[in-house]
Amino acid sequence: MTISRGIRSLLSLAMPRLRHQPALYFVAPFVNWVLDWEAHYITRNIREQFAMETQVVRSARGISRQILHYSSLWDTLANLDAKHTRQNTVVATVFHGNKEAPDFAEPIEKVLAKLHLIARLHVSCKIMEDRFLQWGAPKEKLVRIPLGVDLERFKPASPEDRLARRRELGIPADAFCIGSFQKDGQGMADGLVPKLIKGPDVLIEALKQVHARHKNLFVLLSAPARGYVKQGLVSAGVPYVHVVEEDFHRIPRLFDGIDAYLMASREEGGPKGVLEALASGVPFVGTRVGLAPDVVTHGQDGLLTDIEDPAGLAAGIERLIEEPGLRQQLVANGLERIKHYGWPVIAARYYRELYEPLLPVLK
Repeated sequence: MTISRGIRSLLSLAMPRLRHQPALYFVAPFVNWVLDWEAHYITRNIREQFAMETQVVRSARGISRQILHYSSLWDTLANLDAKHTRQNTVVATVFHGNKEAPDFAEPIEKVLAKLHLIARLHVSCKIMEDRFLQWGAPKEKLVRIPLGVDLERFKPASPEDRLARRRELGIPADAFCIGSFQKDGQGMADGLVPKLIKGPDVLIEALKQVHARHKNLFVLLSAPARGYVKQGLVSAGVPYVHVVEEDFHRIPRLFDGIDAYLMASREEGGPKGVLEALASGVPFVGTRVGLAPDVVTHGQDGLLTDIEDPAGLAAGIERLIEEPGLRQQLVANGLERIKHYGWPVIAARYYRELYEPLLPVLK
């Protein structure tokens, strides 16, 4: 999922001025993706609810005696050895990663070796909390707070709006439409080389199995670099349409047009899709990774399977196709569940559990 160019007007690029009262500086990547929006929602809601001065910045250089929040493993690594890290009270977020994975082993080891520079280590799901505890991170430094969702933007569409969206997106009126909105190819171009951590091969196999028994299946893809999945769907004869939204504010319309959301990842820190689907009144089917098992109770407000289980994912989708009562139950329960993940609620947890305990040290 990408972020609109308009977000740049919300995130300051200027070097921050020093303040006498402690402030929160949230270091975001400014690379046109979801982390920039996370930073915006957190800082805006904290500013409005608690009157704490907050600012989103690209660089923390020149800041001292403040709270710095590095928004990801990679932002943390880029700043761990910097002078400004030692001059401030640091919060670091690590959304996902496993030391058994070659791409993550060295970065995570470096973070673990320099935990003395980090006041709080934030994770978004229990899977990562358990991993860090197993790796020896002090329990008192770990804080688990999930991602949030904008409940003003992501909400159920009326039947009339759903039909209009399907016409607009090119989805047949009589199709059972599956949504998949996660980037799962390498790079930002065609994405013909799969990013296997996101499970594109599992996704294709699951959809292929469903389509063999339900010919009215249709797939709505979004996000860039979906070439591997598109090739797989063509080979399997599964009809689809691919819509890339550059503007975050247009993502909700994609959920308006689908009957279920499918996530086949092997590893996640979110995904945002699980929260956005529940908020949009769309049944969720996915693997037990990231936030999914924390948010979804299997059979109550979504359907979950283990990783690398295309047959299990296919069975979940088929249950939704064949059991309209189950769909209605999952939607109703999901809408109740998601109330706990609206940004005012989640941002308040960031303030009370991450930042407020650090303020006495700075004053």
